[in-house]
Amino acid sequence: MIKPEPQVIKGLAMATRQHPEILAWLKAVHAHELNRLPYTTANPTVFQGRCQMTNELIEFLEQVPSIAAKL
Repeated sequence: MIKPEPQVIKGLAMATRQHPEILAWLKAVHAHELNRLPYTTANPTVFQGRCQMTNELIEFLEQVPSIAAKL
């Protein structure tokens, strides 16, 4: 993942703290993509990419408040 600028990190940290439903929604999207993965026949690499991207985003959003505090 490309490292975002400090103002983006601070903005994401504020959004994550003020609106925890964003992270909950993203986790639901990730779970949905994981559930669809075994049943894909057209292009499984696209679905694997979606799962990887949502997972990386969730991990980043969970860590972003502590990252922003260090800036």
